[in-house]
Amino acid sequence: MKFNLNTLLLALLAILTIIFLVPGDNRNTLTAPHTLTLPGLGTFQGVPVGTYLLIGWLVTALLYTLINSVSRLRNQADSAKLLRDMESLRVNLDKAEGSRFAELQTYLERRLNELQTQISAQASETTGQAARMTTLRNELAADLGQMDNYLKRKLGE
Repeated sequence: MKFNLNTLLLALLAILTIIFLVPGDNRNTLTAPHTLTLPGLGTFQGVPVGTYLLIGWLVTALLYTLINSVSRLRNQADSAKLLRDMESLRVNLDKAEGSRFAELQTYLERRLNELQTQISAQASETTGQAARMTTLRNELAADLGQMDNYLKRKLGE
């Protein structure tokens, strides 16, 4: 339990009051009759003013404690609400991040398929060109061989 300075001060005053009431003479002082004059209400004889002051102090202390507790509970409720809001925000952000990740993964897969299609097309084109080059080389070699044979026959004979 967390105590603030005001609560500690209230506890200190309560302890001092109890220490004041322990000796018997002090209790007699609290209950001794006095004359009390209240403006507008009149004068009262034989009133134990010390007892009324002590009761007033206790009521004030209880009200203070009640108000302090209510304030602390409100702060805790506000903190709990803030934590719930933060948790819902985190969940929403996680969902958004998941959807963005799925979109990115879909885009990357689509792009990879496009690149594979392009590579396949280029590979088949390259294979076709290589086959044409091989055919041309073979035809050129055959033509050169025929020319060589023709020249050897004409010049060598």
